[in-house]
Amino acid sequence: MLKIRYLVIMILLLGILVACGTPAAEPTPTQAPAATEVMEEPTEEPMEEPTEAPTEAPTEVPTEEPTEVPTEEPMDTSTMTIAEIAAADPNFSMLLAAVEAAGLGEALSGGELTVFAPTNEAFEAHMDMGGGEVDADTLMYHVVAGAVMSADVAGMSFAPTMLEGRNVSIDMRDGGVVLNGEANVVMADVPASNGVIHVIDHVLTPRSVTFYHFGDLSGPLAGITAPLVTGFNDAVAAANAGRGVYGATINLEFTDTQSSVDAAVAAYDRYTSEDDNVLVMFTYGSGDGEALATRFREDQIPNLAAGLSSVAFYGVDSGYTFGYAPIYPEQFGLFLDYITANWDAVKPAGAGDEINVAYISWPTAYGQGALTPESRAYAESLGVTIVAEEIIDPTNPATDTTPAILNAQAAGANVIYTNTLAFGPAGILNGLGVLGLRQSFLVGANNWAMDLATYAYLSDPALAVGMITAFPYLWWTDQDNPGIQYITKNFVENERPVELQSVGYLLTFAGVDLTVKAMQKAIDDNGWAGLTGETVTQGLIGLGETEVLDGVFLVDFSGNNRSPRMAQIRQIQGGPDAFVVLQDFTEAPLLRPAETFELP
Repeated sequence: MLKIRYLVIMILLLGILVACGTPAAEPTPTQAPAATEVMEEPTEEPMEEPTEAPTEAPTEVPTEEPTEVPTEEPMDTSTMTIAEIAAADPNFSMLLAAVEAAGLGEALSGGELTVFAPTNEAFEAHMDMGGGEVDADTLMYHVVAGAVMSADVAGMSFAPTMLEGRNVSIDMRDGGVVLNGEANVVMADVPASNGVIHVIDHVLTPRSVTFYHFGDLSGPLAGITAPLVTGFNDAVAAANAGRGVYGATINLEFTDTQSSVDAAVAAYDRYTSEDDNVLVMFTYGSGDGEALATRFREDQIPNLAAGLSSVAFYGVDSGYTFGYAPIYPEQFGLFLDYITANWDAVKPAGAGDEINVAYISWPTAYGQGALTPESRAYAESLGVTIVAEEIIDPTNPATDTTPAILNAQAAGANVIYTNTLAFGPAGILNGLGVLGLRQSFLVGANNWAMDLATYAYLSDPALAVGMITAFPYLWWTDQDNPGIQYITKNFVENERPVELQSVGYLLTFAGVDLTVKAMQKAIDDNGWAGLTGETVTQGLIGLGETEVLDGVFLVDFSGNNRSPRMAQIRQIQGGPDAFVVLQDFTEAPLLRPAETFELP
C-alpha cells in the first residue's frame, strides 16, 4: 500500500497521468468489509444502518486520501536529489540512462541546480525527428546553476546553462514558459534537495546559425566598411551573450572583396557551395547587390543590404534583397521635397528662386544610384532642374574635384548633390574650400555622407557645416533611445576608438536585431526543422511595421516593400556630433522602378 501511495505522489509531482488509475482502484477493497456488515444488520435497524454505512465510508475515504497526497508529499521530495527523483519515476528512464551514459549522475547529485527535464516522450520525439545524440554537452545544456523557480523567470529573456558559452532563451506565452522557442515547461518547480526540476516536452539542442557577409575591408571603401564589420562583430557577440537566436549561437563568416563585384560573386559561390541551407547574407555595396539580386531570388536567400540600389531591391528579377533605409532615388526625392519647401531658408547667398542641381558623383552603381528615370521625373515635377552631371574618381581619396565644381558653376548650379561617402563628399567640400565657393552652393547627399567617415578626409571640419542629407535612423547623440544606449554601452565595453562611432556601427547593430527577429518569427511559424532562407525571407515580410532595436530605424517589408520609406532630414550645424534634425521622420516619395519584381 505504501508503495502504491508513493507512486501516486510521484505521479502528482511530475505530471505523469498514465498511472492515475492506481489510486482509483483502492476504494473497492477497503469498502468490501463495510458492505458485508451492512447486509447483516437490517433485521435490527433496517432504516438506519444502510443510511449510515454508505454515507460514512465514501465520505471518509475519498475526501481524506486526495487531501493528504498533495499537501504532505511534495515536501518529501525536498530530501531527494534531482538524480534520485529522476530515478524514482519511470517516465524519466531515458533521461536517467543518458545521464548515466554521459557519467553525469554525480554532477546532478551535488550543488544547487535547475534541471529542465525532458520526458521519455520528448526523447522519443527527438529521435523520431532525426535529433543528434544526447551527449554530455546536450545534457549540460539542460542545467542552470542555482535554483531558478518559475516565479523568477518574469523579466528574464535567457539563462546561462552549464554548457559553457551557451544560453537558453526564455519567453512567456499564454501564461506558460517556453524555452528556445520550442520547449514548453509542462510542470514547474518540483523541489529537490539540491535544486529544482522543471519538466519540459522537448529535448533542448545546442544549435548555431551562420550570418554570411562580404564587403570592402582593404580597398577604397574600407573607411565605411570597417565600422560596419566591427559593429557586426560586436553586435553578434552581444547577441550571443544574451539569447542569440532562440538560444542558438550566431557564427559569422566574412570575405574582404576590396570593392570588387567579381570577388563578391566568388564569395557568394563559395558560401552556397559549402552550406546547403544558407539562411541569410549581408552585402554592403550597391554593385554587389545588383550583381547577385537574381541569385538571391533563385536560391531563396534573403540579403540584408546597406547598398540601397533600386535595381537590387526592385528589379524584375529581385525580391529577396531588403534594405535598412530608403533607396537612393527616394532619398534624393525627399531632399528635393525639403529644399523646395524651404528654399528661402536654405538657399545659398545670392541664389535666386530657381533650384538648379549639379549631380557630382562616382561612375559606379552606387554613385549613380540616386539618378533614375523616376527621380529625374520627380525633380522636374517639383520645378527643379538638373543642370549638370559630373564624374569624380571613386578610387582616389585625393582626387581633384575642382574641375567638376567649376563645370557645375558654369552650368548655373546652386545645389550640389552627391551619392558618395567618406572621401567622396569630403573631396567635394574640400574642392569648394579651395575655390572659395563653399557659400555659393547648398550641398546635399545620401545617408552615408553624414558620418564621421567624411570628417576623416576633410581639410577643415567647418566645410561640412550646412550639408543636408536624408537621415533614416537615429544618431549617437540620441541617448534617450534605449537602442542607442545599448549600442553605446557595447561600444564602450569593447573599447572601440572614437573614429568607429559611425553610421555603419549603428546600422549593423540594428541589422542584427532585425535579422534575429525575422529568424525567430520563421521558427515560430515553421519550427526549427523548417528554418530556411525562404522562411527567414517570409519572416522579414511577416514582421510588418517594426521599430528595429527600439526605434533606431523603422521598416515595413510587408507585401512587395523591400526598403523603408521613413527618414528624417538633418543638417550639419557644428562638429561631427551636431547632426541637427530639420524635419522629423517623414515618408519619402515613392520612386521605385516602373517595372518591378512579382512574387507568388
